Order: sequence, then structure tokens, then C-alpha cells
Amino acid sequence: MKRIFKIIILLTLVIGCEPLEEVPFSSLAVENLYKDEDDVDAALYGAYAAMNNGIDELWYFLATSGPGESVVVRLKGDGNQGQLSGLNFQPGTAHGSWWPNFYTGINRANSIIANISKAGLEPTVEEQKIAEARFLRGWYYFNLVKWFGGVPLQLEATADFSDESIKKPRNSIEEVYNVIIEDLKVAENLLPDSWDSSDFGRATSWTAKAYLGKVYLHMAGKPLEQNEMYALAAEKLQEVVNNGPYALQNNFADIFSVGNEANSEIIFARPNIAEAGAGSVLNFFVGAPLSPHAFAGGQYQVGFAESFYNSYSPTDLRRDVTLLYSYVNSNGDTVTFNDPNNPGDLPFGGYNEPKGIGFGKLLDVGGAPDSPFSHRSDFIFMRYADVLLMLGEALNESGSSTEALNYINQIRDRAGLDDIATSGQSELRDIIKQERKWELAGEFTEYPDLQRWGDIEASLQNNEDAQFFGTVYNPKLELLPIPQGQIDANENLVQNPGY
Repeated sequence: MKRIFKIIILLTLVIGCEPLEEVPFSSLAVENLYKDEDDVDAALYGAYAAMNNGIDELWYFLATSGPGESVVVRLKGDGNQGQLSGLNFQPGTAHGSWWPNFYTGINRANSIIANISKAGLEPTVEEQKIAEARFLRGWYYFNLVKWFGGVPLQLEATADFSDESIKKPRNSIEEVYNVIIEDLKVAENLLPDSWDSSDFGRATSWTAKAYLGKVYLHMAGKPLEQNEMYALAAEKLQEVVNNGPYALQNNFADIFSVGNEANSEIIFARPNIAEAGAGSVLNFFVGAPLSPHAFAGGQYQVGFAESFYNSYSPTDLRRDVTLLYSYVNSNGDTVTFNDPNNPGDLPFGGYNEPKGIGFGKLLDVGGAPDSPFSHRSDFIFMRYADVLLMLGEALNESGSSTEALNYINQIRDRAGLDDIATSGQSELRDIIKQERKWELAGEFTEYPDLQRWGDIEASLQNNEDAQFFGTVYNPKLELLPIPQGQIDANENLVQNPGY
């Protein structure tokens, strides 16, 4: 399965009496009518559905991968793309579309927790469904706290729209993380270890454990800098590595293949299918000129910087999977980045600087779909390589640098690179950071990593779009601004400093 982030959840959704073979998280609403387990599952699918919001995928990508050093945009005006990739964050930037999406997911999860007793389920089944709702609530809050810092905690279903109910002030960052930890601990203890293939994409106990390790790692970094969390992260991630069902794919490209969905590396993903607009639209925006893998040839709005391509070793097997330096377009012509002999009919001024090199992780092989919203590539939110790199980092920061080498070298071995032998903590720290950039490029980790490492200021020197826009470091860049529409609607919200 060729999906940029995989949550191709082959859910068995019962409508009437007939199960559908492959159903993505769609726009199902959470209702207050819970008659049986099918109703509860439909409500859960509705809670997952807040991850699937059409064009908002582009803003999610640009707010997570865009501010890193690897991504550049074609539209370098003062619009959303340029502002996000160049770290010229504004309260009105389109990243704000995800605030209501995340809170929609949170409220749907809260509604399930509040109303599930009406369904009359067996106690163990009810506990499992509540745990799944709590995982989702924790997942949405984790996204919010990474982007915005402290946010309002809404832990009960919104039954009315009174000011007291919805116009809440911000909680502290630590308070939000405490709720996330509590939710994930419930999920890791009560969710199943696995689901049938028809339920691919639903969170498992291992998904919760992996995210719990990631949460601890973020708490160890900035802004909280709770160093004791490195040991907790290492312990939880080690549990996933030693006992979990995951393994690296032998071939890096196979991770993202549409024909290899639900592979051994996928920990949490959003599934997409090419039916009824139930697919991804991100492929459309990142498609190279006349790409045969994107609707109408692709918009080529986003690419990778050539400097990032050059940062890879020529022998690194990840490079030419991640970046389409050369490709065959829909007319059968070979197109190479910055080649003056490229065919002259390429749109958007050709395939060249400073517009970036196309994405190779999002190839919907088999022909472009008939809608920009019908690409089959999944959204992979977490995969096993991320866990290995996080474990290596947590061990290194905990003083076990030699032990960390094994996990870093597993990633390098698959990439065709020599093993790392150094056990110096500082040197290994820099190696781990670079490995994360190469391995997880375009997979929604770049800006959150820079935040927790405290590397945003240093990274600006290597960010081509930031240099293009003349972005100067300001401490406010450590967080995205609270969306202006939310500030206007809730007088109890206080904007992040500097905006």
C-alpha cells in the first residue's frame, strides 16, 4: 500500500446488516443513540474521522514537515504555504483549520465515554471501547499540545453551547500532558494487542504504548525539559521493541507501497481508498509536474530542497525512494530535476529550483485517480523505524549510548549504510537527529522534533524558504499561534507570546 501515512483501516462498518469490505474513516457523526455494539463502533469511526479532512491535509503537512529543513514550496508568496514553510507563522494561517478538527475528535470521544452505558455491552467490551475513545482523545490532545502549548481541556461531552461549557481558558502544558498520559495508560491496558485485518488502522495496546513512549520523549525535551522522562520513554519503547509485533521492512520502498498495506512497520495510520472521495488529497498537492501518480498530473505545490537531496549519501537507499530526482512523466518523458533538456511542456515553469524535488513516498502507482480526493496513499502517523530511533535517542540521553547504537544501526543497515561505532553522547545525539531527518522526511515529525530539541533557531540557517522570506528567529516560533478565529470566539483564550 502506497500511503504517505497509513491508516487504511479496513474497518468492518455495519450499515443495516451488510458489512463493507473496506471502509476508511469517513465523515460519520457521533450520535447520542447507542443501542448496541454496532452503534458504538459507528461512533468510534466518527471519532477517527476527524483525522480525515480533505484539503486540511495540506495544512497538517505544512505545519509539521513544512517548517523543517527539507521542505520547500512552489508558491512563495505571502500565502499559507510560504508562511508555514518559511516559519513566518501568522494567527490567520490555515494551520488553524486543525484546531476545530482536533476538538471535534475530542468531543466525539467524550460523547462515547459519556453515552456508552446506554448500549448495554458486556463490561469488558465496554471498557475496551472506552479505552479506544480515550486513546483517540489523547492522540488529538498530543497534536494540540505539540503545536500550540497549553490548550483548553474538555474532558466531558459538550451537551450545550453555553459560555461556561465551550469558552474555557487554556490549561498548562503539563496539565495537558498529564491527561494524555492517563488516557494512553488506560488504552495500553485495555485495548487488544491486535485486530483482524478488516479492522486495520484501529489503535491497539501496542499503538498506545508506542505513543506513550513518544509522549515521554517530548516531555523530556523543550519546553518542559523533564529529563527523568527519557528513562520512562526508553522503558516503554523497549517494551514495544522487545515484545511488540513490529519489524522493519527489508526494502524501504515497500513501507509505502499501496500493494503492501498493513505491513509489519505500520503502528498507526489513517487508511485511504480510491472510492467516493474517501482517499487522500495530499498526493495531488505534492505531485511532480505531469506526474502519472497524481490527479491531473499533480499541483507541484510542495517539494524537497535540493540541498536535502545532497545531504544523503549517494549509496543511501532511502534517498531515491523519498525524493523523485528523476521520473517518467505521464507522457512517457524522463524528467530530471534542474535538467535544461527537460521537455518543454512541463507546467509550473518546469521541474527546477527553487520549487523543490517531488515526493517519492506518495506514488499512487496504477494510474492517477479521477478525483484529487481519491488517492490511495495512507497517512502513516507512526511506524516502527520511528520507535527504533526514539529508543536510541532516549537511551543516549539516559546515559546508555552504547546500547543505543544497536537501534540506530538497524535503521542504517536497511539504508545500506555502514554502522555507527561512536558512543560519545553528543556526537551520537547529532547522528540520531540527522537519521530522523533522512528516515522520516515528510512524515509529520520535522517541526515537533525541532521544537523538543530546541533547534528551531539553528535550523533556520538550513531552511531555504525561511532564508527566502528573511525569517529571523524569535522565541515565538517555538509554538504555532492560536488560530485567530478561536481567539475571536473565546475571550478566555490568551494568544501565544509574540503573536
